[in-house]
Amino acid sequence: MPPALLLALAAALLPAPALSDTSPPAAAQALPAPPPPPPQTIPNFPLLRVVPKGEARAIAFYASLNPDCSVIGPVVVRTLTPPARGQLTVEAAESFPRYGPGSPLAACNGRKVPGTRLTYEPEAGFEGVDTFRLLVINADGSGYESDVKVSVR
Repeated sequence: MPPALLLALAAALLPAPALSDTSPPAAAQALPAPPPPPPQTIPNFPLLRVVPKGEARAIAFYASLNPDCSVIGPVVVRTLTPPARGQLTVEAAESFPRYGPGSPLAACNGRKVPGTRLTYEPEAGFEGVDTFRLLVINADGSGYESDVKVSVR
């Protein structure tokens, strides 16, 4: 094969060199942004209550207390999903907390303290189970969601 033909064949098969490649080397190119962190997951504590048909009842009382039973601050209760067959009332009130016997705050159970009361009132004539979801934010910044089931009888 003549040398000129070999050169023409080699030129056709080999890639041509870039004349003006201005892109940065692969190592210097920007990496894509990392994905955002997942949303913070907070605990969920279910709450089960029974309310007489046709009556409003306090179904929960929330208080943020120090070990000496003094109040740290207010507890915020927000409705995330409202009840389908009743109404909720959230109001400041005084009541007796109900801490478990092993809790360092169990001594506060015997005295009335300021806090937040949650009252549920079923719609007229309703009998059955109603559900809703709450967000509870304590005065110390901790919080949780609560899936609530109220059996109206």
